Amino acid sequence: MQLGLMDVYSNHGVLVIGDKVGPDGDVTLQGAFTVSSSHVLLATRGQAGLVRVCLWDGVGPRRGVEVAATRLELSDQHLSIFDIERIGLHSFATGRSGAIPIRVWVDDPGCASRVDILIGEDGDERELTSVAGRPLSSVTVSSGAEMEVADELGLILSGHDSPLDRLAAAIKLISTAPVARPAILDSRIDQVVEWSRWLNPQQSLARSRELGEFVRTEIVGLQKPVQDVEAIDLAERALQKSASSDSSVADQGGSQE
Repeated sequence: MQLGLMDVYSNHGVLVIGDKVGPDGDVTLQGAFTVSSSHVLLATRGQAGLVRVCLWDGVGPRRGVEVAATRLELSDQHLSIFDIERIGLHSFATGRSGAIPIRVWVDDPGCASRVDILIGEDGDERELTSVAGRPLSSVTVSSGAEMEVADELGLILSGHDSPLDRLAAAIKLISTAPVARPAILDSRIDQVVEWSRWLNPQQSLARSRELGEFVRTEIVGLQKPVQDVEAIDLAERALQKSASSDSSVADQGGSQE
């Protein structure tokens, strides 16, 4: 599951992952990354822009290039993420003692703008639920971890790069919720609502809830199992409906100026 999501400003282009106590002076970045007993140092794009960092526990996406797979010694069971100048620091409780196993992926080694960190031992690579012709990134399920439906849905909805593909996959997965337990369906629709809030800057909570209710109503009316073509069609209609609603709001706002 996702433990954290943050945007980090790295003035000097070095991101540090590991113990909250900064790396020793003799530990310096060499190339795209450097690994010590308690830290991983990554070369980022520096002042060019923020670096988006996602932290996962047990299950996480395999995006980009894996640059590190190691164990880190932490002084207080907290994994910290910060720029080398410590302008900002994010710390997360791991609930683990001893050396913490982590794996790190970046989009571009040496000039990273996106970083995924997975806490967990080596495990299996699995494919996320998707619709035909629209595959999503594979994920790693660490040894001893399980990928529940809520976890998988969270991974499907962990980005906005391919909204149609992600929403169609989410609809396909959500449709498997037991009819006798509507609370489960409601919970999964809530995940879609929250995801849709970041579809565009004009997307309000009210519009997102309308999208969620539309998807919920339409899913209930579909025969099970839902076919891929039906999931894609519903996703297209939901996104179009949301976009048209946003356009109406924007037009009203402009007419009042």
